[in-house]
Amino acid sequence: MFWQHRPHNGTVPLRKPNTDSQPGPGAGELVAGTPETDVIAEEIKALRKGRGVNSAELLERTGRHLRELAGAATEGAADSARIRPALEGALTRLAGEIDPQMRDAVLASLGIHPATKGMPNFTSRNGWVALHVFDRGPRQAERNIGKAERLLAERVAIELARLRGRPDADDTGWYVRKFSATVLLYGDAPVAVERRRIVATTRDLDEIAVALDVPRDGDKRPLGPAAEVLAGGELASTDEPTPGRIWFRIRLDKTLQPGDEHEYEIAVRVPAGERVRPYYVFTPHRKCLEFELCVRFDSQRLPAWVRRVEHEDVRAYEVIAPREPFVPVDATGEVRARFTALHPQYGYGLQWAPA
Repeated sequence: MFWQHRPHNGTVPLRKPNTDSQPGPGAGELVAGTPETDVIAEEIKALRKGRGVNSAELLERTGRHLRELAGAATEGAADSARIRPALEGALTRLAGEIDPQMRDAVLASLGIHPATKGMPNFTSRNGWVALHVFDRGPRQAERNIGKAERLLAERVAIELARLRGRPDADDTGWYVRKFSATVLLYGDAPVAVERRRIVATTRDLDEIAVALDVPRDGDKRPLGPAAEVLAGGELASTDEPTPGRIWFRIRLDKTLQPGDEHEYEIAVRVPAGERVRPYYVFTPHRKCLEFELCVRFDSQRLPAWVRRVEHEDVRAYEVIAPREPFVPVDATGEVRARFTALHPQYGYGLQWAPA
């Protein structure tokens, strides 16, 4: 089984440091899809209080970013009864794009989860999260809820950027002309070799960051994959600011100006014996014109089936079940797929039955 891979999930261009500036971006900045993420996280945290989204004063307690998300950015454009279903629906949909455990934690803390809707305060909801989601004490549960709020804030920021009509879902610093990946599933450990041709849309672009989501096996912390930049730059740093999400910061081998194209190649290797998932799925969060995928299985251990994942929500392809469209595996164990006109926030790739 392969790991859950989102090659451009939350990918952001990093600012070129100035001589009089503070040190480079820290872990929190790497997670942020837009500069608004910190503010949005605080707005989500503020909704924890009292009855959460079920508060009678929901409109007054909802920050301007969350109002915008719910379609009520202008003061007086809605009341609490009207904004509540819109806000619940938007947050539920966006929370579905993060780790399922974190999803349940943040939705329960806000009173959106069916099990916590009737609870009158955050203390009660946090107790439920501690017992039913994390099996940990209330203090640890609250810390994890904070991390989940941060992840949800990132998704909200990306969605707001899309709704505002920006050409890229998280920034206009660059986009992907072509992304191709070759995944090798034979041998001691899986490896993916990824090639991206990017186009700069901002001045002095010399660093980017790429995120990879790694599933957790219960309480067991995954070792995480190792990355090596093979061409077009070098690996500047690796960071895991939130559990299960690894950021690879890549320093390009040249500084790009608007319109410049650049290709880089990176190999991502999973440690031998590490649990991985039976799919390779790319979820673009900036403009991507073309995606090509090649998966090579062990010819002696072919999967029972392989199917094409196209324009699917994460909740669809995390369910491992045979359904069309199926893709044939050739005599060498190879499967190919190509996608164009990719839509942000939806998954594209291949899923298979574990051998």
